[in-house]
Amino acid sequence: MAATALLWGSAFTAIQVALPDFSPASIALLRITITVVLLVPFLLLGRIGRLRRQDAVRMAAFGLTGMTGYQLLLCAGEQSVDAGTAAMLIAASPVFTTALGMLFLGERPGKRGLSGLGVALGGALMVAFTAGGGSGSLAGALMVLAAAATQATSFALQKPLLKTYSGAECVFYGSLFGLVPLLPLSPQALGQLAAAEGHRTVAVVWLGLGCTALAFWTWSRTLRVTTASTASLVLYAVPVAALAVDAVLLGNLPAPAAVFGGLLVLSGVAVATVRRPAPVRTPEPPRTGGRELVGAADRAR
Repeated sequence: MAATALLWGSAFTAIQVALPDFSPASIALLRITITVVLLVPFLLLGRIGRLRRQDAVRMAAFGLTGMTGYQLLLCAGEQSVDAGTAAMLIAASPVFTTALGMLFLGERPGKRGLSGLGVALGGALMVAFTAGGGSGSLAGALMVLAAAATQATSFALQKPLLKTYSGAECVFYGSLFGLVPLLPLSPQALGQLAAAEGHRTVAVVWLGLGCTALAFWTWSRTLRVTTASTASLVLYAVPVAALAVDAVLLGNLPAPAAVFGGLLVLSGVAVATVRRPAPVRTPEPPRTGGRELVGAADRAR
């Protein structure tokens, strides 16, 4: 669980390290390409099944939102927003997921869930406007918030697919569809790759290898050895890990108001998404009539 949180949290810093030499589109293209290449052996070994024709449209929509749209918006937003702040904004993604579930999947979070939605959304807006000391950073914060909404859309699209496909299959086919609109930018990405400094290239490779492929493996291991509710705690640790990595590697510290807003986001998400355990009812003892009591007394004598 700690490894998964650290891997996902490091993605925000890796993007900022890569950005001076790579455009957001190039980072998205290279990251998705590395993910696909790493998963091809699993396809050849039969660990990834075939995509059914009737699921192609939904899988394509999942890939275009969760892979293409999310990567482009996040990378573009991080051009003017530090990694820790971006991570706190992305933490609001479950709020958008819950809202979409209400609109399109018929889910009902109840009063408790709705109050959590409001708190988390208010916290996200506080983070965004705190980061927006200038017009550029405010625009970047809103882009990251849009990335959170896009990611939530992909989760809503993916949910029915997970009944038929494994997580690896969704990542592989979603990445393939997400890669298609970015392919025309391949010459630009290769040119930037050839001219980039070594540590910035390493950051891009880490995004595909560590933050996607390796993180998927550790996440799968987590789900295998613990309950889903316990594993979901990883999502709350990702912003903390991102803040720590950003502070250690880049020396960035968000404003106190932004940290407070991030705490509101996490608190609201916890209220909106964590379900209370159902109360355990103690069975009542069977009722007995007067004759049974008299008979029991006689037998006792």
